[in-house]
Amino acid sequence: MDQNTLFKYRPNAYHHVVFSTKRRKQVLVPPIRERVLFWIKQQASEHDIDLQELNLWLDHGHGLIFVRPGENLSTHMQFLKGGSARQVFLEFPDLKWQIGEEHLWAKRFRSFEVAPDGLERVRWYIRNQEQIHLNRLGFIPVPEWERWIDLD
Repeated sequence: MDQNTLFKYRPNAYHHVVFSTKRRKQVLVPPIRERVLFWIKQQASEHDIDLQELNLWLDHGHGLIFVRPGENLSTHMQFLKGGSARQVFLEFPDLKWQIGEEHLWAKRFRSFEVAPDGLERVRWYIRNQEQIHLNRLGFIPVPEWERWIDLD
């Protein structure tokens, strides 16, 4: 059997991953967002995951991951999402109760393989998530933000 058919996501390639909060709840407000970003980057460092770009919006995140030979993208995402959720729930003990969920992240994620000539476009898209979503909405959904800010 060919080595490439053993993996759902092709190794030695860049993958644009999109993952969302459970039930797309708008939980990733500024105080929580910063900590989630920190913990995802921390998990990437601890597990030697080549996380090249990362950004979050209120209810989802985007990342650019290079999957080396012998690695599995699903395992990487399990470490990133699971480890970050565990740490955020430790830092914000009332968050589970406030959002009414036992999990921060939805089970699944989407992945799109990125050709080398499309890398800069994907990097730009991930870096500019806030502006892209603000342009689509035309406003900042402040009432949603205010629901989760009082966590301290």
